[in-house]
Amino acid sequence: MVARPSSPSMAAVVPDDGVLIAQAIAGDDRAFSSLYKRHARYLAGVVYRLAGNDSELEDVLQEAFCDAAASLSSLRDPAGLRAWLVRIAVRRLHARFRGRRRWRWLLGATERLAPTISDPRARQRVDQLYEVLDTIPLDLRTPWILHVIEGQTLPEVADACGISLATVKRRIADAEARIRRGLHAA
Repeated sequence: MVARPSSPSMAAVVPDDGVLIAQAIAGDDRAFSSLYKRHARYLAGVVYRLAGNDSELEDVLQEAFCDAAASLSSLRDPAGLRAWLVRIAVRRLHARFRGRRRWRWLLGATERLAPTISDPRARQRVDQLYEVLDTIPLDLRTPWILHVIEGQTLPEVADACGISLATVKRRIADAEARIRRGLHAA
């Protein structure tokens, strides 16, 4: 029989992000490790969906958390940690894609690494979406993915992309129109 705590005071206390951030800033590596464990999976999903594959995932994730560790003391609101991490990852990913003339080779080179879908029609729709997304400039694709796929609010997207709310709305609408045209043409 497993002994259970007899009172809530004996239950394990899970520190919130604010406590972990303060401990990490004070030099506690275990606190930063806890923050990593808490947020890495979500951030990896965001990076994967923005990149369209996982070829850059580990590097961008590692770089984003290294940047976060180096500038953790600049975070103003601990409650905004996840959005702040997304903003760092978006900037890291943009830096990796900046200067590249085409992004298409990433999809083709890693197609066999993409998650499999048992329904071939669903896989075809996903492939068509990524083919269309591949033709859309990164500055339009990023807000669309963060809002539509990741479910971030428009203000969160504006913050993550470092652009105004009005610009986010325009870019999402432009991306949506291009996606509709591209999917109908396919």
